[in-house]
Amino acid sequence: MTGSVLRKDLKVYIRHRKTLLLIFIAPILIMILIGSVFSGAPGEGLKDVKLGVGGGQGKSIVEELNSSKMFIIVNENTKDPAVIREGVRKGKYSAGIFIPENETQAMQLYLDNSKIQIAPVISTVFLTTTEKISYEITFGFITKLWKSLGQMEAELDPLKKGVLQVNGSIGSLNKDTRNVLASMDDIDVADLNDSISVMKNTLDLMKTDLGRSAIEINATRNEIRELDKNVSSIYNDSSALRDDLKFVIDNIDSTDATLLDIQTGLQGTYDTTCTGPSTPQCISLSNTIRQVQDSRALLLEKTARIRSLHSSLSNIAQKSSELHEKLQETDERLEAMQGSIINYVVEISRIHGNISNIETAINALGNVKNQSAAVSFQMDGLANETSNSTVSLVSDIDSTKDMLGEVMAKSPGSIAAPVRLERDSVFRDRTNLDFLMPGIISIVLMFISFLLASITIVQERAKKTLIRTLMTPLSLRGFILEKTTALILIAMLQGIIMVVVAFVFYRIVIPVDQLPQLFLVILVYSAAFIGIGMALATFAESENTAMLLTLVLSIPMLFLSGVFFPFETMPQLMISLGNALPITMGIKALGSVLIYQEGLDVLSGYLMPLLAYGIAGLGTAYLLLRKEVME
Repeated sequence: MTGSVLRKDLKVYIRHRKTLLLIFIAPILIMILIGSVFSGAPGEGLKDVKLGVGGGQGKSIVEELNSSKMFIIVNENTKDPAVIREGVRKGKYSAGIFIPENETQAMQLYLDNSKIQIAPVISTVFLTTTEKISYEITFGFITKLWKSLGQMEAELDPLKKGVLQVNGSIGSLNKDTRNVLASMDDIDVADLNDSISVMKNTLDLMKTDLGRSAIEINATRNEIRELDKNVSSIYNDSSALRDDLKFVIDNIDSTDATLLDIQTGLQGTYDTTCTGPSTPQCISLSNTIRQVQDSRALLLEKTARIRSLHSSLSNIAQKSSELHEKLQETDERLEAMQGSIINYVVEISRIHGNISNIETAINALGNVKNQSAAVSFQMDGLANETSNSTVSLVSDIDSTKDMLGEVMAKSPGSIAAPVRLERDSVFRDRTNLDFLMPGIISIVLMFISFLLASITIVQERAKKTLIRTLMTPLSLRGFILEKTTALILIAMLQGIIMVVVAFVFYRIVIPVDQLPQLFLVILVYSAAFIGIGMALATFAESENTAMLLTLVLSIPMLFLSGVFFPFETMPQLMISLGNALPITMGIKALGSVLIYQEGLDVLSGYLMPLLAYGIAGLGTAYLLLRKEVME
């Protein structure tokens, strides 16, 4: 009698042509229907999503959204964001965006979050679009800024050259001043005063010595002319150096103005684009503004001494001009004295007046000499101070140039987007149907195994064929084993049909070396649900009760299997419960075979619990049926 129940069940399925036809057609129709929906490439994303647009122009954003070929743009001529929000709330479009005319204000994105499948995708698309546009705007601005910094860096070399020229001119002026002082040292004011006293006391002798005095006065005039030439040289050098410093100061003021314009532009950009100051782009822009401010402060601090030098040189030029006028006046007076000496014989009384004038001139000459010594001391200090300031200023210019070079060495792209993400899908050659195959096969086999197992046992019990069968030499254990074998064969047949349909219609190829693991998983998975279905059938009194019990158990398992709702969105209790369900183990086992192509070492972790479910179900069915038969 071994195999009699198996042969009987197979003949029943063959005799009922509609049932046999459904066994073949059902998996084919299911695979064709689901495959037609999900066989598209995963990169295509959403299609024909209605998007309401209102507010300002926002041409770049709208063009970017149009290029994605995901949205149907519905332009709303409104300045009120409530209109867009109300359109989304009433289902006029799936999402709406309000673009304010003021660029400093944030855009408003309204999502129909009742569409839980597409709302996160739309939000991600908008986030990616705004990040891309922000990057392009920031990159363009930083590129212009880098160009301005390059021009400023080019202007630092002429400034450094001008500072060095100023230092050289001051050194030359100091040298000329020393030469003038050396010439003044040759003039003995005391001797001149003694001579005047002698001239007053010995007017009679002056008549004799008139010719000699005239010669001495002429020599004095020559010396005064020489001194005047040196003073004029000091005046010319001071004026030239003063004009050079004026050019340097103008360059410094121009550089400061350029830095101020850059600072103002950077601050305006910061105020315009940085609504969230904690972003890397805003932090980098703030640091650049601070560096420009520090450069301006350092430039003004280091050039203060040059301005002081310019003022000192102006004073020197003025003093030299006054000295020149006094020397010319002295020369004129000596000339008048010489004429007086010539006429001394005629007008002796006028000689005393001329002598007094000579004394005044000599005193003035002594004052000039003393003042020249003070000027020389100031020039020495000025030269030393200018030299030190020049070294410091040149060092600051070099430091500023190095700082600008360090900043410009960075790529504008690395500042506009300091962190970049490159995405790579590891299953880029797969379609959505490839990823849904484990769930489809598991769900179809679960319903087939549940329904066939439960309804078959209920029919055997309701028609009393179970009792008649057990009156034969066939045992209850053999009956259950043969029933299970017949149902497993049907489940295996349907699994093979779904694999063939997936290959023929959608070119889903399963590697040959994975086929043994695939059929092993289908076998164990079907046996687990057949065992559970038989256990349920022992509690049912009719086919309707069995079907309802099957639905009550299978529908919650569908929602907890991770196919419709991912485990990542569930509470921890539901995750633990879902992972313990046989459908979840079957889906994971089929995923390991069809997607990750893993071996038996991984599959055993799923197959052993499924075997335990099947054995527990068959054992429960055996015990309950045995109790029913014995009664």
